[in-house]
Amino acid sequence: MWERFAIKLLLFHRYLMAFGARGAQMFWNLHIGRKGKTGSVLLPGGKRAWIRKRTHDTMVYRQVFLEREADLTLFPQGASVINKYKEILGRGRKPLVIGCGANNGLTSIFFASLFPEAIVAAIEPSEENFKLLNRNAEPSGSVKPIRAGVWDTRTHLKVTNLQSGYCGFQTAECDESDPDAVAGLSVPDILERFPDCDPLLIKIDIEGAEQAMFRSNTSWIDKMPLMIVELHDWMFPQGGTSTNFLSCVARMRCDFIVQGENVFVFNWTALVEAGCQDSKG
Repeated sequence: MWERFAIKLLLFHRYLMAFGARGAQMFWNLHIGRKGKTGSVLLPGGKRAWIRKRTHDTMVYRQVFLEREADLTLFPQGASVINKYKEILGRGRKPLVIGCGANNGLTSIFFASLFPEAIVAAIEPSEENFKLLNRNAEPSGSVKPIRAGVWDTRTHLKVTNLQSGYCGFQTAECDESDPDAVAGLSVPDILERFPDCDPLLIKIDIEGAEQAMFRSNTSWIDKMPLMIVELHDWMFPQGGTSTNFLSCVARMRCDFIVQGENVFVFNWTALVEAGCQDSKG
């Protein structure tokens, strides 16, 4: 009991440090009240988003906006991605950010704020998560929700563990006639949907489906300046879930950085080709 209280007290202090007096309201909205009830939270810059109280949504909020786990600007390599963003815009194109496993949309909103002139394709297979993603994406205009899962080929997928909680949904191939089927898209399929865009970064958190995503049809990674990937070997002991991903990046000239749950892969071939390298690669 006292341990839980100490953790809550520490979190309360962190919200106060991040948001000042409004941090108390933030803490209440996230951690106090009926579990699953939808409430609004404050985002940096004064905007608001919606979360489900006392669920994994609170963890996602903390990771994105307090712990900054997806913030590429924390590393010197991030300057090259910012330059790539400007270079794409300078050619009259739109930078494309792809969020695979977009969940409630908070990470997509973060990238939309970091790259305000980019298009953010937010891919999410869960119906419940997609409803909240849509609600959170609506004010931005640049976040484009797509109800689908990510795979290595075009197929049909279904969520296989609906009882796992909002942040841990896994997918598997299924027949098109399955009542729970959603589209399964490869990264090339997603890129085709945005013909006026050039890839800038892809964020991947798909609960083990990275094993399928990286097993074939992976030529797109050569042109992707930055991949941010959460690996899930811990969920599937001896399953080799990350093997295909590691095989793909092993042939790349890249910087490989771990921050929280994320692996950042800065692709220097894609960055240098655009003249976006700030330091020696």
